[in-house]
This record gives sequence, C-alpha cells and structure tokens, in this order.
Amino acid sequence: MISSIVRLPTVDSTNSWALNWLRGANELLLQEELPKLVVADQQTAGRGRHGKSWFAAEDGLACTLIAKASPNLLSLAVGVALAEAIEMVAGPTSVQLKWPNDAWMNERKVAGILIERHGDPAGDDESWFAIGIGCNLRQHPTLDQVEEGAVLPTSIAEATGRLISKDQLLDTLGPHLVEVIEDAKRQPQDLLQRFEDRNALRGTTVACRIGGKFVQGVCEGLQADGSLLLRTVDGLLACNSGDVQRLRPQDSISSRKSGR
Repeated sequence: MISSIVRLPTVDSTNSWALNWLRGANELLLQEELPKLVVADQQTAGRGRHGKSWFAAEDGLACTLIAKASPNLLSLAVGVALAEAIEMVAGPTSVQLKWPNDAWMNERKVAGILIERHGDPAGDDESWFAIGIGCNLRQHPTLDQVEEGAVLPTSIAEATGRLISKDQLLDTLGPHLVEVIEDAKRQPQDLLQRFEDRNALRGTTVACRIGGKFVQGVCEGLQADGSLLLRTVDGLLACNSGDVQRLRPQDSISSRKSGR
C-alpha cells in the first residue's frame, strides 16, 4: 500500500524532487512515509534514460514512487505494473513493453520509466529507489519533438478512444506498483512471463550495446536475470545495456554508428 502522497502544482522533475527528499529524510520519515508517491500537476524538465528529456503535457501523468526494493528485475516489474494498470483502466486494450523501460500501444510509445537509486543498499541487497513514470493520457509529443529514429509517440486517448484522468490511472497504478515489485521477489518466474507476454522486441531484429559496441541480432526473449537474449552471428549473447533499439529492414549497424 502507498503510505503517503505528495501533490506538486509544478516541479522540474518528480524524480529530482524524490531524490532530494531522500537525501534529507531521517529513519523515522522513511519508516512512516514510504512507499511515497510524488505526483506533479505540471513537470517542466522531465528526464528520461541516458540524459534524454521527457515531454510532459499538462494533462499527462508524471509521478515517482519512492520505495525500498531489490534491484533484481525491478525495471521489468515496473513495466509490467504500468502495462497492467493501463489495461485495467483503459481496457479492453493491449500494452506492449519495449525492454527495458518503455510502454507501447499500437507500436507507438505511450509511457516511459526512469529508475534511479539513492545511496548504498539498505540491507538484503535492497536500496531506496526513485521510480519515475511518465504517461501520455490525451496529448503526446509532436513529430518535431521526437528524436530522429525514435519510436513515434501516442497517448491512451489516441490508442483507445478513452479519456482517462490522472487520478483514474493513479488509483490503480500506485498500489499495483507496490504489489508487482513484491511479486518480483516472491515469484520472479511469473513476473518474467508477464513481461514476455508483452515483449515488443521478441522475434525482431535489434541492435544492442554489448561490450562497448553495437551488436545486431534477433531477440529470443529474456534470461532468468532479466537480461535480453540475442541470437547473433557469434551465437547467443546477453544484453544488459538499456541502449537497445528495434531495427527496421533498412536499418543497419553502420547507420546506427553514424548517429541515425
């Protein structure tokens, strides 16, 4: 269950706010107020992975869950919880997951995840995390706001025709996040299967950074540790880097190296 909720009229980044809060929190606050959900009415400088920015429409959802968790399968658990929550409130619909941190609807990106660790492990290999989620509800970025080669965006409204409010999604997403994060510890195989059922990369050709260079291969699915398994000309290789892209037929490793 969510122990506390903070609503912010405007903030640069809910993840930045969460990490700052963790830096100043004492043990009593951590015990009494976590898991804490931080929700912004307006986010002015949302962040994505690898330093990318996240477009945040005023009617979109920008939130961060502050919680103690095991890093094992955490990103996959958050993706599963997000996909299942969207399906619960906007169904009947289907949400795909692009390993490791994006949610897609109709082959377009509807939501993204940014997970950041605070401090040293808190014991039993667990740590405090800021688990950020941005989801397009009605509006989404225009084409001039999308990086070249990136997956085109969509919104829940565009994908389903349903107008879902922030509070509707939050009422389901908040407690479901906490539940699925626990599932990852108790039933990791079940969690992996739930991700595989939505795995947008399985069976497709992808490029992934392995050992400092991009390697091309066909995605065979997930390994037990949550890494992505690729079938390449050099055999089966595991990808642990979040820098992975699904390739179109005209794409190639050389074009990716040139920055396309």
